Amino acid sequence: MSKEKTVTADEFRAERDKLEKDRSLLNERLQALNVERENTMRQLVMVAGALQTINAFINRIDPEVDPEDEIDFTPDESHGPGPDEEK
Repeated sequence: MSKEKTVTADEFRAERDKLEKDRSLLNERLQALNVERENTMRQLVMVAGALQTINAFINRIDPEVDPEDEIDFTPDESHGPGPDEEK
């Protein structure tokens, strides 16, 4: 003869209370993680902006020439004669 186990309403209520507490803690943790995620994204955007600014300064001070680029060495006559040239 097998003995049947019965579950009382109080046991269900206790389990429900435990699960509601777990859910509440998980929601709090998720909110904290979302705040941290937003802060990290904001920092990432600021770093990207700083990198872009630094790269612009570097290119202005010491521009890199791509060895694959073609460079035109023909003189540009549109500016007029130079100081050593006749007018």
